Amino acid sequence: MSQENVEVVRRALAEVGGYPARIEGSAAFAQLVAPDIEVDLSDVYPDAPVVRGVEGWLRLVEPWGRSLKLQPERFFDVDDDRVLVFMRVTALGEGSGAPVELRNAHEYTIREGSFVRLKVYRDRDKALEAVGLRE
Repeated sequence: MSQENVEVVRRALAEVGGYPARIEGSAAFAQLVAPDIEVDLSDVYPDAPVVRGVEGWLRLVEPWGRSLKLQPERFFDVDDDRVLVFMRVTALGEGSGAPVELRNAHEYTIREGSFVRLKVYRDRDKALEAVGLRE
């Protein structure tokens, strides 16, 4: 089942073309996201609240608008429910317009074919430890 989840995440990211702002307009992606999805960016942005729902997720990424782009680099089959993705994230600074690049990790939890949780880790090694793929 977990390799199937890797493909679900791969297809979902391809559907939005790497732009989280396209989540709202993507019918196929919307079908994959549980209405009460939990999104946790607190490891990357300590002041960011853990939010529930697609609307909350979109509000979190709204400051970057369409400049925020996600490029998956590597997929990890963690277990029956989770997939970890090493991600290259690029954006333009909200005030300065300066280019910003992060290489982080996104942990997707999938139940019954839907994303129920997204946790973003700033440090890829710590993400591997957190999901039990490295000690």
